[in-house]
Amino acid sequence: MIRGVVCLLFLAAAGIADAADSCGDCHGDRRKMESFGAGGFVVSRAESQLQTGMPASCSECHLGNPAAGGKEAAHRGMAKLLVVSKKGFDVITSPRKYPLEYGTNPVSRIYTLVEKDGRPVRDASVTALSWHDKNRETLSQDFAVMKKTCGDCHAEEFAEFARSTMATNGKQSQYKGWHDPKRGPHNCGPWFDGNFAAMQAATALPMSQESHRINQKACNICHVGCLDCHFLPQKKNPADLSQGAHTFVKTPPAASCYGNGRASICHAGPEDRRRGAGYFGGSFSYPEGNPPDVHLAAKVGCLDCHASTKTDPKLGHAMVRRQAEASCKRCHAEAARSHATSLHRNLACEACHIQNVAGYQATYWGPGNLAGAATPYFKFKAYYGYMPQPILIRDQRGRWIPVKPYPMAVMNQKESRFSPGLYWRYPANLPELERTDDAWAYVGLFGGMPENNRAMLWIQMDKMSHKLGRSRSCDSCHGSAVGAQLQSVAWEYSDPGAFPFQGGHEVLADRNGIFIRKMQSETIVLEPGFTLSALAPWVYFKDSWQVKGDFSLPVIRDRQAFEAVNGKNEAARSRGILHR
Repeated sequence: MIRGVVCLLFLAAAGIADAADSCGDCHGDRRKMESFGAGGFVVSRAESQLQTGMPASCSECHLGNPAAGGKEAAHRGMAKLLVVSKKGFDVITSPRKYPLEYGTNPVSRIYTLVEKDGRPVRDASVTALSWHDKNRETLSQDFAVMKKTCGDCHAEEFAEFARSTMATNGKQSQYKGWHDPKRGPHNCGPWFDGNFAAMQAATALPMSQESHRINQKACNICHVGCLDCHFLPQKKNPADLSQGAHTFVKTPPAASCYGNGRASICHAGPEDRRRGAGYFGGSFSYPEGNPPDVHLAAKVGCLDCHASTKTDPKLGHAMVRRQAEASCKRCHAEAARSHATSLHRNLACEACHIQNVAGYQATYWGPGNLAGAATPYFKFKAYYGYMPQPILIRDQRGRWIPVKPYPMAVMNQKESRFSPGLYWRYPANLPELERTDDAWAYVGLFGGMPENNRAMLWIQMDKMSHKLGRSRSCDSCHGSAVGAQLQSVAWEYSDPGAFPFQGGHEVLADRNGIFIRKMQSETIVLEPGFTLSALAPWVYFKDSWQVKGDFSLPVIRDRQAFEAVNGKNEAARSRGILHR
């Protein structure tokens, strides 16, 4: 009954609004739209309002000039879907004949169609989709459009969003080149925008403004506007009129954090591709099929563990905060309480409960071609594989946390400003919203290759936080009598520059340091125009990725007592070794 009243109210509102908004004169008339060759874009005001749950007119969300006569004049200044081409990451401006199509693959369930041989097929020239609150030139947020559309009705939420870490790209934009003294070099690369002169001065190869701009657009695709979180387009559902191409949700679903089916963007890239321990796993993981976080099946959403205005209104709209152990306590109170007094109390929960880490197992930034433009900074990243267990290191507070160390290099650097050693990207004295537990280890500046010399080498050491599941075995940490950690990593390379090849390496962390060693692969066959030094500098540097320090785990003094509880969780719990 209540839903029926709501429907009537929306229908009444639509009738009033249509009198002042001519969009419905065309888009609500199937014959007229079919005469334009756009029969798939028929939508009534009543239908769109039922799906959005908002009494806004078409032009209040899409702008344009609905008072003007004629298609071109009415559409002038309209905020439209951004269909991003693989070439130049440019927005395709030609009119679409077909509306968005919806599939079943969670990574790319939303896609565009083109006509081929008289029938609609998926458009293979498209690399990503962005909603109309993005800037078509930069692909980043268009705050002017957001303020006129979403912000016109939701002024307070827009103001809070505009100040948020998400809106300001507050983390990634701090990487001011490869030599930033505060943050160091990063797997994602630098924030190219505004850094052209400094980066060109530090780069031995020429770098065009166009390639620099394209590199930045690749970053911008991942950064969010209002619609990325609250817009949930889908197929029409005759049984539920609120589902369709204009569906909105108040609380962002977990899938929105992973791009909501518009390619592997937003948190899908950092979590499942880079860190390799993502929440969703499955189709999002690299290699595909890595098991997801155990909480996914339990329907625990991102905002159930991460604080937001849903749980803490003082945070402000779009501010999402890590809650550390607090989120575990909410559902696992006894385990958290007993863990705090156990022998393993200095071990983060995720250190024991994350295994089989996928994603990047090596990444190298060298000369290549990005979206049709030559660049000295192409990311050769597709060394995808598995590390059976993460390496454990002490964080800035003395807790043992899981990380995935893997080799990285950026070629053609004129200098380096770092000394070998372990660094934290965000120091412990920063406020919680500005800090992470990610680390990196600087190796050095190396030459000796046929070209692309003065390569800056480091070990990426992102903290693992998701993909929680069954605990790892006692022997996986304490099998070594001297506290050494040794992981064998297998990977397959599948990026441009070479035909696919398989290989692997070992990661050793002991009392002498951390070492990436025994790097090897089958024969590498290059594609024309590429060099081995750009995509596989490890062939020349071999075991150079090593940093001194004590990376060993605590040594078991009483091996007999250890064996008495090894693999026997109940015995270990009764003795206060593990949580209950």
